[in-house]
Amino acid sequence: MAKKTTNPKKEAIRLTKLWQQFGPNTYPLDLDNLVSGAILTSDFSDQLVVDRRRFDSFEGSLVRIRGTRKWTMLLNTQVSNARRRRFTFAHELGHFMCHRELRDKFEDSEESLNDFRDEIETEANIFASWLLMPANLLRGEFHDSIWETTTLQAIGDRFECSLQASALRYVQLSSRPLAFVVSRDGMILWAIKSSSAPYMTSYLFGQELPAGSHAITCYQNGDDGIERQAVGPVWNYTRQAFESQYFDRSGKGYQYTCIEFQ
Repeated sequence: MAKKTTNPKKEAIRLTKLWQQFGPNTYPLDLDNLVSGAILTSDFSDQLVVDRRRFDSFEGSLVRIRGTRKWTMLLNTQVSNARRRRFTFAHELGHFMCHRELRDKFEDSEESLNDFRDEIETEANIFASWLLMPANLLRGEFHDSIWETTTLQAIGDRFECSLQASALRYVQLSSRPLAFVVSRDGMILWAIKSSSAPYMTSYLFGQELPAGSHAITCYQNGDDGIERQAVGPVWNYTRQAFESQYFDRSGKGYQYTCIEFQ
């Protein structure tokens, strides 16, 4: 019989309840405190040690000592972005909580952490985003916020999460017709839309940003495009929308587009 994974959403909710009911209940979440308080003192048969050092080949890894139920989480201190290090910590914790019955080693680079086509990596990302950004706080504090990049940055600041992780969590929780698109060089890398958002003509990996969109205009002109702009039915055949852009200047060349359909 094939080994099964543990539901990442349920595991994140369980730890969130422990943190909010019996822990400090402070946010941004203190992951080290969570591990020492909610995991290491629990009835787990598995042990977890967190080791931060310099590594050349990965950003985070989870390894089981052969023949034991002892695990070591390795976190690369060379990663300069503190929010990325933090998300990697939560991602590896997701592997520990949900996938430790599947194999003895997990190793993650920037590419695997952003691979939304890999089921195991996607589950670890879901766990991380649900744990770091609980639904009750996100809805309570940002429910009525206009969906634009300034809101996205505010969410990232509140929970000390990357813009991509913040957008993924917010859009999935929202009942409004929202979407978020990550592109580079005018080509879509990945996208997410809320359950109420309509069909999108440009949504999948490898598709071009649609002609007439604020996104493609900003890319072609080199404009930041942070201010929200109304556009015609370019993302959907009939629905107009509002767009707001953010360009990642860290060297990766990512362009983030927040979309809200009218």
